Amino acid sequence: MIALYPGAFKPPHRGHFEVVKRLLNGNHGGKVYDIDSYAEAGTSVLQGTGDQLDKIEKVLVFIGGGSRNGITKEESIAVWNIYAKYLPGLVVMDGEKNPMFAAKDYAKANESDKFYAITGIRAEEDLPDLKRVTTFKNRENVQGLVIPAGTNSNVRATDFKCNIIRKFRRSIRFLPRSLI
Repeated sequence: MIALYPGAFKPPHRGHFEVVKRLLNGNHGGKVYDIDSYAEAGTSVLQGTGDQLDKIEKVLVFIGGGSRNGITKEESIAVWNIYAKYLPGLVVMDGEKNPMFAAKDYAKANESDKFYAITGIRAEEDLPDLKRVTTFKNRENVQGLVIPAGTNSNVRATDFKCNIIRKFRRSIRFLPRSLI
């Protein structure tokens, strides 16, 4: 089984790393779902109830294009390539402009393989994100797999970026005034 993990990943953080690590270790606590069962499946994994699933041999991370808050796709790819050194089975893919469509196209081009389309959630407010599984609605070889945030990995990229910006703003006072 192969996991498709599309996203912007601007930037890739501890939570993303932990999802891939848990997928490859088989202790992800995930649950298979479709558009009709997304809310029930998401609530179930948040309560600690997952499915017994096929072993995931490989995780394909599809990184979205563009930039957010100055973080580019190329920078995200560079971070994921560092993560790949510690996560055997992780493959970093260019998600082009839309990583969901890139993952769908990959599944279509590899019809003989079976895939899980991964969506991670931290809390109930993330449940609507599971509707993205509709991207794969015509792909018989793809099932949605919701993964709960792991212990100490309940982090959002936005929080990560804000923390970096706050620390930078506090540190700017140490630069020469003529440069500021």
